[in-house]
Amino acid sequence: MILRLIPSLFFFVKLKTLLDKDPLIKRLAPHETEIFHFKPANPTRPQYIGSDLHFSCGFEVQSFEWGSSFINISLKNEYEKSGSIFLFIPETDGNRNALDSIDATVNGEAIGVEVVARPIINDGKTKNSRAGRVIKVRVNIAGLKEQSDGKIEISW
Repeated sequence: MILRLIPSLFFFVKLKTLLDKDPLIKRLAPHETEIFHFKPANPTRPQYIGSDLHFSCGFEVQSFEWGSSFINISLKNEYEKSGSIFLFIPETDGNRNALDSIDATVNGEAIGVEVVARPIINDGKTKNSRAGRVIKVRVNIAGLKEQSDGKIEISW
């Protein structure tokens, strides 16, 4: 089986980025499935891309707050689960060097993040494009519904 998809603006899968009008061709084995979530990218602000914690395309997110140098996320914590979340952080003139040093805490403990892609995204209206980082953050949720469980803080 061959699955052929054309992403609208930005698409992230298997740690690769695809841009406007580049087709995505994915070969699937018999009885194999894969879920794809398409949404437009905004090259000017941090974004939650997704995770491997679910099949619900972001349903695990309770809140997502961001500013010029931080992202705070609360994940729903009713159930025990482990995995990774993926975030996009845009590059600006003021933070270009800062994005080489991203700090993160998960459940109050400092952890390392992995930069898995450095996409360049067009704004869709002009020929202007912006770079950024897609980061992978490892998350463990105890499922005890405690306030600190599922809290992720990212800064740069």
